[in-house]
Order: sequence, then structure tokens, then C-alpha cells
Amino acid sequence: PEPRSGVCRQLAPGSLGRARCQRGCLQARDLSGHTPPPPMADRGRVGSLVCSCKSAAQKEWRKAHEAHRQRITQVQPASDMTAPSTMGMVHFRTNLKRERLLEDRYMEIDRENQHLLKKMSEAMKKPNPYILKPDTDKPASLNRNARKADLTRITHENQRMLKAIQSTKPVYDAKKWEEGFQKSAVLLKSVCAYPVITRMPRTASSPSVLMTIEPEAGAGATGGSASFAAAEQEDNKHVLKEGMRIGEKYFLLEFTTDGRALTISAYDGDSQTTLELVVKEKKHRQLYRELNGDYSLMAARIRVDGDRLMVD
Repeated sequence: PEPRSGVCRQLAPGSLGRARCQRGCLQARDLSGHTPPPPMADRGRVGSLVCSCKSAAQKEWRKAHEAHRQRITQVQPASDMTAPSTMGMVHFRTNLKRERLLEDRYMEIDRENQHLLKKMSEAMKKPNPYILKPDTDKPASLNRNARKADLTRITHENQRMLKAIQSTKPVYDAKKWEEGFQKSAVLLKSVCAYPVITRMPRTASSPSVLMTIEPEAGAGATGGSASFAAAEQEDNKHVLKEGMRIGEKYFLLEFTTDGRALTISAYDGDSQTTLELVVKEKKHRQLYRELNGDYSLMAARIRVDGDRLMVD
């Protein structure tokens, strides 16, 4: 039987098994000399195969495709698409007609602006027809003389009152008030057992300044009691002295320490009583570390519970 179309028929005579055609393709052949038909799975592509081997056919297809792509890249256009040499001339690079049209348009706009400006200046020079001018023939007011007389009378009355106020002596004399305040301050210092601290605001006071009490003149005591008091005064050191409001009362606070314990005394000037609190060394060191050594903050923690001082 004749082989199918697409299969190479140019086999070399006298060959058995696999044979090579004149085109160089390998073809399968049985012992009887007939070429077997191609497999059924590939019968749709048999007509396009140049070789019977699929791998060889794929190589041939890839080779032909690469050659086709290379030929496309080397194709030259049939028509010249480059810009002509005349494009470099001046009348092509510069559009003189367009520039002339733009210049004419700008001149027209300038002429219209000048015309509009002239109209605006003429309108501003003309008087406004919508403003009513006052009639100068009529009198300004029918009772002008009466109102003028009233204004003159009020002015004279005001001048008289001003002169009377300036010539009147005041009932209260600020100079006498100042002298009385100075006398009261002297008497207050003479009758107080503790230094007088006025009730200044917190910002105006100086709580961290050490205040020393100078001994009274002629109060030099002799004996064991005087030496004991002097030794005690040397050991104790004043670290804070300030006036402070605690609750509803105003107290004079004094903080003294011997380096270990802290003694807090609060003097109430209204009731003439003194409250004392001794803070032990352990508590004193704890508060000192918490407040960074600021005794004014420690004073803010003091409260009065009945007749006792407490530190929170």
C-alpha cells in the first residue's frame, strides 16, 4: 500500500529497518519494505512535519522562527520617513504669521485697556448724581441759639465742679495712715515673742532662706542653764522658718535638726500656743530622700489633727 501524504517517499533502495531519505530525514520501515503509517495521536500534525522525529521538527521550527525574526529586524522601509532637509530653513522653524497675529491681538487688547482706563478716569472726575447735596439756603437748625446757650451753660457748670473737687481737702490722709502703720509695726515687734512674719503670698515669701534670731540685749544668762542652752543651740540647726496656713489657722513653722532627728514647731499667734513634733532619724532620712532635701515641700505635708502635728 502507498504511504500517507506528508511522509517522505524518497527512501534509498535496498534499505531495511530505519532508512534515511535523500532529504536527510530518518524514516521507520518494516522488513517487507513498506513504511508504517504515523500514530493516530499525531495525525493532525503529520502534514506539517518535515521530519518524522518530533524533537527534530521542533528544532527546525525554532530555527525557522529565529531566522524569521532576524529578517524582520533587518527589513528596510520602502519609503523614506526621515525629515526633509528643508525643515532646517528659517521660515519653517519660525512661524512669522502666527507671531504677527499675536502682536496684532496684543495691540488690540492694549488699545481697549487704554480706552477703558480713560472712561474710568472721566467717570471719577464727574460728581456723583446719587448724592443729595444739602440745601445751603435753608437754616441748619431752628433752635441753634438755644442749643448753643445750653452747651455754654453746661461747660461753665463742669468747670465749676472740677475746681471745687480740686480745691476740696480729702477726709482720709494717706500720710497719716502710713505713720500709723509704722507705729503699729514697732508695737507689734515689741510685744511678740517670735519674729513677725507678714502673711505674704507664696510666691513673694522666701521659705528656703535661713532666718536667725539674734539674742536680746542684756539677756546674757550665766550658770549651767545658759551653757546648756548654748550647747543645744549649737547642736540644733534651723533648716526652715516660715509662716504658713494649715487648715483654717496661720502658724509660724520652725524646722530644726541636729543631723539625725527633726524637730518641727508650729506657733499659733491667735491662741498663743505652740505645737511640736519630733520626727525620728529613719523617718527624717526617708522624707529627705523623697523630697530631694526641700524642707518647704515637707512643710506642705504638715497637717493638724486636734492638738497634734502630723506629717503625711
